[in-house]
Amino acid sequence: MKRGQLEIIGFMVIIILLLFSLIFYFKFAANDSTDLLQEAEENLEVSNLLDAIKMYTICDDTQMSDVIKSCVDGGNECDEDACAIVEREVQQIISLNGWDNDTYMFHIGDILYSQGTCKGNTFVDDYITNGETIKLTYCY
Repeated sequence: MKRGQLEIIGFMVIIILLLFSLIFYFKFAANDSTDLLQEAEENLEVSNLLDAIKMYTICDDTQMSDVIKSCVDGGNECDEDACAIVEREVQQIISLNGWDNDTYMFHIGDILYSQGTCKGNTFVDDYITNGETIKLTYCY
């Protein structure tokens, strides 16, 4: 073989190696981006659900955010203990969203107002009212 033919064969080997490495890269890069996109969607779902809980109307234009404030202060809303309303209504809202009782935790400060306990990975959203942190945790 002539020297020019050997150089062309070497060049073709380099091109084939680069082609295979690009295929390998794009195969694994696509999986990472879909996982990242799915995690972003689930994190957004947790945030939106906490906002929906805050805006949920209980009785006579009383929103859940007001009931949570009353629960923090130890008061009543709608002629009932505010913390009992929070526990009952949050469970109902979350079950309507399709989550099981074991897949979330709802905290007001250090007090847990749900049945689940998270083990493993979580998404968390929270806000502060009357000096207490209100936290919704989704377990997956």
